Amino acid sequence: MEFLLLKFVSVLLLSTTVSACGYPGSPAHASIAFSTEVIEPGTTATYTCDPGFELLGPGRRVCTANGTWVPQGIPFCVLDVAVGKAPMQSSLSGSGIPQKAIDGSTSTFFNPDTCSMTQTERSPWWYVNLLEPYMVQLVRLDFGTACCSNNRPATIVVRVGNNRPDLGVNPICNKYTGFIEEGRPLFLPCTTAMPGAFVSVYLEDPPQNSLSICEAFVYTDQALPIERCPSFRDQPLGSTATYNGKCYIFYNNQPRNLASARRFCEVRGGNLIDETSPALQGFLSWELFRRHRNDPNGQYWLGAVRDTADPNNWKWINGQDVSVSFWNAPGTKENCSRFDGSKGWLWSETSCNLNLNYICQHKPATCGKPEQPANSTIIARNFDIGSVIEYRCSPGHLLVGPNIRTCLPSGFFSEFPPKCRYLECGAPASIPQGSYVLLNGTRHYLSTVQYTCDEGHVLVGRGSLVCDVDEKWNGPPPRCDPFYCRHPPPLLNGGFEMSSNTTVYGTETKYYCDEGFEMKGKDTIKCVASGYWDGEPPVCIAKDQNKATTFISSGEDRQKETTPKDRYTPIASSPTRTIPQETSTSSYRPSSPNYNPVVTYIPDSGYPKQKSSSTTGIQTPTTTPLPTRISSIFTTWPINNGTDKNLPSWTPPPLEIIPADDLEESFNFLEEAPSNRISSYEDAPVNKIPDLQPSQHHPQSTAATPSRHIPVSTTVSYPSHRPTQDTPIVTVDDSHANNINPFNRNDKIKYGGKHDGKSLNSAQAKLNMGGIIALGVFGGFILLAITVTLILIFVRRVH
Repeated sequence: MEFLLLKFVSVLLLSTTVSACGYPGSPAHASIAFSTEVIEPGTTATYTCDPGFELLGPGRRVCTANGTWVPQGIPFCVLDVAVGKAPMQSSLSGSGIPQKAIDGSTSTFFNPDTCSMTQTERSPWWYVNLLEPYMVQLVRLDFGTACCSNNRPATIVVRVGNNRPDLGVNPICNKYTGFIEEGRPLFLPCTTAMPGAFVSVYLEDPPQNSLSICEAFVYTDQALPIERCPSFRDQPLGSTATYNGKCYIFYNNQPRNLASARRFCEVRGGNLIDETSPALQGFLSWELFRRHRNDPNGQYWLGAVRDTADPNNWKWINGQDVSVSFWNAPGTKENCSRFDGSKGWLWSETSCNLNLNYICQHKPATCGKPEQPANSTIIARNFDIGSVIEYRCSPGHLLVGPNIRTCLPSGFFSEFPPKCRYLECGAPASIPQGSYVLLNGTRHYLSTVQYTCDEGHVLVGRGSLVCDVDEKWNGPPPRCDPFYCRHPPPLLNGGFEMSSNTTVYGTETKYYCDEGFEMKGKDTIKCVASGYWDGEPPVCIAKDQNKATTFISSGEDRQKETTPKDRYTPIASSPTRTIPQETSTSSYRPSSPNYNPVVTYIPDSGYPKQKSSSTTGIQTPTTTPLPTRISSIFTTWPINNGTDKNLPSWTPPPLEIIPADDLEESFNFLEEAPSNRISSYEDAPVNKIPDLQPSQHHPQSTAATPSRHIPVSTTVSYPSHRPTQDTPIVTVDDSHANNINPFNRNDKIKYGGKHDGKSLNSAQAKLNMGGIIALGVFGGFILLAITVTLILIFVRRVH
């Protein structure tokens, strides 16, 4: 719950609704007020510093129509840490002591009562010891005299550091070359905030001049003003000083003994001095010296007491051992200690019952308002010691620096304040067949661009890109690729034509049927945006139900496709014996898209040969079932269409030569009738591959007149392309009583012989069964001989 409260409770006067110009930014220790509730063109921002701080820069800024604040630059709320500190100069002229340059009073002309003055020398200088390191941001100098004669410009150098100023080795804060006017302030900001306890001013050129300063201001925003220290009615006027984030109140009008002074400080939330260091000792000595210049015998309690367990050891009143000490002289065996004004404010032993002045030390309770950069928001609960604040930048801005800061016990925030840097990417790249939209209408940091593709295209790559810290979109733009459909489904007894060479989105496929077939269904399908065809292909049905479905095409005619669903004409033994054939007139879509047509080679035939003839459908009336052994006479393989460049090329397996003896056995059921003989395979009609699936139609028989046909080429049919040619197989036509027999026993071919002038050695002939038997017998004899030999050797060794 506390975390949620931390997130949603806005900082007083810092969490403001912004638009148009955005939040203008505010310095540390400042409040900002707007003339309108919502920032818009014409809104005025007024800055006010916290008590103790001085505003440097424009106190009012106005929002313009172009979204910027004028004048540019955020003012500063700073504190002068030089006043009342320890100064020094190279020489003294008259009464112009160096302390007059930091006495808090200035003048518009030279006044010996308030301005310092050095003698005329080659390179005069002046410096101030701040008694502790500060982050110096700006130095202001009010000069008492003009420089220089003969209208020559002066060169002023300001250095800040922790080394002795007279050595001139500290880093340069700023260097000014120009004319110096009497009483006119000169502001010299450091390039960056520079740490240092010494701030020195040098008049380097021209030589032989004096340096007069009426007032020097050393500004920083990292200092504790006395206005944040506790205040009590009975404390002396001007009794408060600050050092290293702590408040010190000097009580010189209420002397008390050690125990009473300790209780007095504790009641008011502080304690006696219970720590030391060389820097702290220097600060306290300077403050005591400054307050008691006319009373060198002043005495103040110090919170160090003798250790009761070890008289040679001293402890602080908080129980810690005194590790660093600044004793004036050997002790007098007293148990308490004091700041001794008569000894240069060093330590002296004293009785604990004396009534002395005392110093109460108070720790800070808050860090004050932190700096808030432009276009940012601070989320915090309060600014007390230990609290945490979080910075967030407005949309389009990158936070550079820490986003979390903590209020430290010293009264300062940890880390340096961050900055909000505005980043903007260029216009997103356009893509063909696509578009983009800026989701929030901007191109600044962390903006998102969303890409989309036109209908029928798919997005490839990242669809959303974000503006990154390098002011570039965090990736390349995607691309829009078109959808592709699968290849169109094949059409039995028909083909198709596509409107383009690919199946890209929008392609139309128009189907048509072969001659003698009519189309049932929609003749055109289209590849749609989903990547599918918008319908099923049509069906080609034979116009005449009695018409055979087996065709052979010549090279001149358009080639037709043969599939397993087509019917075949079986071989008949005589004109009077018939073999029934299942006939179907309905077409169908092949169930397997990978079906390949086959070709059959039969020896003794000279088939296939390349001749041209007309195409005629063949159908043989049959009544007797086809013998199942007929499939053993065929040797088949897929056919490659070498003319189709879109299909993968392959090499068919070698032809298998079937000897005439095997053919004779395969056809032993055929009668030696003249009607079963054909003169050559050139006259053999062909039919399509037997249907492997039974048809529901009743057998029909019709008479057909055969015609000679020699196929020119045979190609494979792929589902995605138009069929090119029917696949021929050998069949026997019994319509001619020519007494021809392609399987004549007297027409056997010997291996290695010639048939029609062509050699059959390259056809990989089968081994003769007799040769196989002879080889087996020979191998058996060899095995028997080896066995007998081994037995004899074994018997002889035993004996």
